[in-house]
Amino acid sequence: MADNSSSTASLEGVLTQEQDSLLDLYLNNLDNFFENQKNAEKIQVEIETLHLKKILSE
Repeated sequence: MADNSSSTASLEGVLTQEQDSLLDLYLNNLDNFFENQKNAEKIQVEIETLHLKKILSE
Protein backbone atom coordinates (compact mmCIF):
# COMPACT_ATOMS: atom_id res chain seq x y z
CA MET A 1 0.00 0.00 0.00
CA ALA A 2 2.95 2.34 0.50
CA ASP A 3 3.63 2.15 -3.23
CA ASN A 4 0.06 3.21 -3.91
CA SER A 5 0.46 6.31 -1.74
CA SER A 6 3.63 7.38 -3.48
CA SER A 7 2.15 6.83 -6.94
CA THR A 8 -0.96 8.77 -5.92
CA ALA A 9 1.20 11.65 -4.72
CA SER A 10 3.08 11.69 -8.01
CA LEU A 11 -0.20 11.70 -9.99
CA GLU A 12 -1.58 14.74 -8.17
CA GLY A 13 0.36 17.02 -10.48
CA VAL A 14 -0.60 15.03 -13.58
CA LEU A 15 -4.39 14.81 -13.28
CA THR A 16 -6.79 17.70 -13.09
CA GLN A 17 -9.34 17.69 -10.29
CA GLU A 18 -12.05 16.64 -12.76
CA GLN A 19 -9.91 13.79 -14.10
CA ASP A 20 -9.15 12.66 -10.56
CA SER A 21 -12.86 12.67 -9.73
CA LEU A 22 -13.64 10.68 -12.87
CA LEU A 23 -10.89 8.20 -12.01
CA ASP A 24 -12.33 7.76 -8.51
CA LEU A 25 -15.80 7.24 -9.96
CA TYR A 26 -14.45 4.71 -12.46
CA LEU A 27 -12.61 2.78 -9.76
CA ASN A 28 -15.68 2.75 -7.53
CA ASN A 29 -17.80 1.46 -10.42
CA LEU A 30 -15.17 -1.17 -11.17
CA ASP A 31 -15.15 -2.27 -7.52
CA ASN A 32 -18.95 -2.48 -7.57
CA PHE A 33 -18.89 -4.50 -10.78
CA PHE A 34 -16.48 -7.06 -9.34
CA GLU A 35 -18.43 -7.22 -6.08
CA ASN A 36 -21.62 -7.90 -8.05
CA GLN A 37 -19.78 -10.50 -10.10
CA LYS A 38 -18.66 -12.31 -6.94
CA ASN A 39 -22.21 -12.22 -5.58
CA ALA A 40 -23.61 -13.59 -8.84
CA GLU A 41 -21.09 -16.44 -8.74
CA LYS A 42 -22.10 -17.25 -5.14
CA ILE A 43 -25.75 -17.36 -6.16
CA GLN A 44 -24.95 -19.56 -9.16
CA VAL A 45 -23.04 -22.01 -6.95
CA GLU A 46 -25.95 -22.09 -4.49
CA ILE A 47 -28.44 -22.81 -7.30
CA GLU A 48 -26.25 -25.56 -8.74
CA THR A 49 -25.77 -27.07 -5.27
CA LEU A 50 -29.51 -27.12 -4.65
CA HIS A 51 -30.09 -28.66 -8.09
CA LEU A 52 -27.52 -31.39 -7.44
CA LYS A 53 -29.04 -32.12 -4.02
CA LYS A 54 -32.46 -32.46 -5.66
CA ILE A 55 -31.08 -34.84 -8.29
CA LEU A 56 -29.31 -36.96 -5.68
CA SER A 57 -32.38 -37.18 -3.45
CA GLU A 58 -34.56 -38.59 -6.25
